[in-house]
Amino acid sequence: MTPRVAIIGAGLAGLTAAHRLLARPSPPEVTVIDKGRHGGGRMCTRTVELPDGRKAKFDLGPPLLFEWRQGGRLAAMLADELAGEQFYQPRVVGRIGTADEIVADEIYGLSFNGGMRELPFRLLNTHAGRFDFRDHTLVEKLERTEEGWRVHTRSLRDEHQTTITANALVVTPPLPQTLELLERNNIVMPDAIRDALRKVTYSRCIAIYGMFAGADGLQPGGVWLGDGPLEWITDNHLKAVSPLGPAITGLTTDKWAETHWNEPDTRLIELLLPRLRPWVGAPLDAAQVWVHKWRWARPVSPVALPCALLRDLAVVLAGDGFANENPEPADAAVASGGAAANRIGQLLNDLGRRDGRYTVSRPRRYELEVAVTTPTEAVRATRAGADRLELSSGLDLGGLTPSIGLFRAVRQVAPDVPLYVLIRPRPGGFAYSANEFAVMVDDAETFLNEGANGIVFAALTQKGQIHRDSCRRLVQVAKAKQGKAVFHRAFDFLPEPLLALDALIELEFDRVLTSGGQTTAEAGTTQLAALVQHAGWQIGVVPAGRVRAHNVAELVRATRCDQVHAGPRVAAPDEHLGVRPTLANEMGRLTGLDADAVSLLRQQLDGLVESLS
Repeated sequence: MTPRVAIIGAGLAGLTAAHRLLARPSPPEVTVIDKGRHGGGRMCTRTVELPDGRKAKFDLGPPLLFEWRQGGRLAAMLADELAGEQFYQPRVVGRIGTADEIVADEIYGLSFNGGMRELPFRLLNTHAGRFDFRDHTLVEKLERTEEGWRVHTRSLRDEHQTTITANALVVTPPLPQTLELLERNNIVMPDAIRDALRKVTYSRCIAIYGMFAGADGLQPGGVWLGDGPLEWITDNHLKAVSPLGPAITGLTTDKWAETHWNEPDTRLIELLLPRLRPWVGAPLDAAQVWVHKWRWARPVSPVALPCALLRDLAVVLAGDGFANENPEPADAAVASGGAAANRIGQLLNDLGRRDGRYTVSRPRRYELEVAVTTPTEAVRATRAGADRLELSSGLDLGGLTPSIGLFRAVRQVAPDVPLYVLIRPRPGGFAYSANEFAVMVDDAETFLNEGANGIVFAALTQKGQIHRDSCRRLVQVAKAKQGKAVFHRAFDFLPEPLLALDALIELEFDRVLTSGGQTTAEAGTTQLAALVQHAGWQIGVVPAGRVRAHNVAELVRATRCDQVHAGPRVAAPDEHLGVRPTLANEMGRLTGLDADAVSLLRQQLDGLVESLS
């Protein structure tokens, strides 16, 4: 069976996602749906037939891709990939800012020959006949079924209604529209993801365009004004968009557009023409001047993620609202579309392995990982139902690397249970010196050579970010011995959990232990739910932090996790230390694994398999 993907939105993000999916070795069937007449989204070029029968073209969206802001590169690279010849050109931009902010150096932007819509058009033409493109079509309803999705659409040309079936969705409109679509169809996403996306707002813009008499001084890249109400003025003829000229487009500032948004077109033209005249002269025909409004012109404070995954719904959200450190919306859209294709491709691979119908199914068993510190605890944990063990010492200090002798003893009494070893050379923070990291590598290699199934570790920079080089080195050590790499609860000290999760996926970690940034997993349920969904099945998210029988059922229901970590402890009597209790406090209190608590956890998890199936 070939999986099917429906992509909502044919802007740069949606078309890039389609392009990347269709380039996969075993591509899915792809349908792209867009309410616009031709696709392209805000990469919009409009053709107008003039009274004499000639045709002029106007870019109404972004006038240029900016090389001088380190932007436009991803979009240009995509253009290079699509065509044998380079169909974009650098254009000199006029003055920038207010009169006292003129920049002396020449500044360049990039424009596409024939119009900014040329890039999305070439994306469409590259795969012509290989996917189903439904333009000028409205998505009226999204229906989740056991087999996947039913997308109910209506053509805006002839009102014809159709239903498209898909195993997965990629949703790429501006985020306010995306959230409204999901909420209108009662599609619930984790609160942490929804709240992050709601913070993304968009600036507004009003475009005025028409044929003008022309004036001297307008550069091929146009002019960027900083004093409003117009922010940009470009001549589409000078930048090789329109065969006729001067074909002028003016774009307003966000502030001016917000103030005058509800004004009729005639009033907007009346207000803007005096601002245009010093640069482009008078219109050739006052009746041949138009305006176009962009409600979602440019994202403000976009999220740092490249995209957002809703695993159990088989949905990826993408678009230029996901900045991924790209300053220009066009680059952000290209990067986000590519990331969405990668995540949806991985999701379909995992779904195909789990269920040949590419449907999301509940686990047949919830895995229970138990932290142990002695051979006796390992035996008790296994008998109580642990699926795997994590071995450490010094649990009162948050866990430290155990001795090799202890590991050998535990491996001997539990030879058939997956055994993972904590690699943490000292208490305290997780930024390690070169000598400390060398010890971690040596310990990891030793345990893996002795038969450990994996290592549990973390390394952060002095600024509290993931130390990618150190983590990559230890992941390689684990993989070289066919072992797994697990990132421990240092994760809960990272400032942007979803972005950090993406980094762990890139570094090829197999699992991450986390309490959702809180002191207990129960308190971190909201964040854990978002992490589980965003992880897909590319990395296992393992709730940890006082997971017990009384809270595990609600934790699994709320987060939809398929595994948990626990290490319930009870005080253990020690008659030798008891004779001098004050001195005994200096030696550390003896605790042991609460095997009864582990058994109750196992019972609760097994009961959930049937109740949530």
